[in-house]
Amino acid sequence: MRLRLAAAALLAVAACSGDATPTTPTGVASLPPHEYADLVPLLEPLVAPLGFRVSRAALVDPATYETSPGGTHLAVYLVPMAERTPDQIAEATVPVAAAFLPEVFTRWPGLASFDVCQEPYGWNGAGSPSSDTILNVSREDAALVDWKAVTLGQLIEFAGTRPGFTVFASPTVRQSATWTTGRTG
Repeated sequence: MRLRLAAAALLAVAACSGDATPTTPTGVASLPPHEYADLVPLLEPLVAPLGFRVSRAALVDPATYETSPGGTHLAVYLVPMAERTPDQIAEATVPVAAAFLPEVFTRWPGLASFDVCQEPYGWNGAGSPSSDTILNVSREDAALVDWKAVTLGQLIEFAGTRPGFTVFASPTVRQSATWTTGRTG
């Protein structure tokens, strides 16, 4: 009887704890934290070796793109730690995506979609700059890509065939030899 009461008390405390992050039955968080300060320690170690820092990140409601603890879309924005040429920005598209994928979907089973954007070097946090690149992918489409072997050209081609998959580059990056070769090669 005591054991049942203790278990009931633990369930009541957990239900009233104010933690809005849904969990799976095993206790693993179904969704990532929804605010930047909580996301940075989880995400930045993945991209720091590639020369990036996380400038913005949030769990958002895909319908409104507003930060939400129950949102199902993870938006991540990166700024390079050193200035990069358009070719270097294009070259970073696949390694940046592969740093997160498919792991974000494996780690957080409630996540429905994910995007990662490369923002311009030197962005100081004021306003929302135009991204140099954007990769936006649904859970279903991410599962169809071999993230360890995919090329930029394959990502661009795949994006043209799947509604839940977008690959974008700014005009300057799109005109780079790396992006052009990826589109044609």
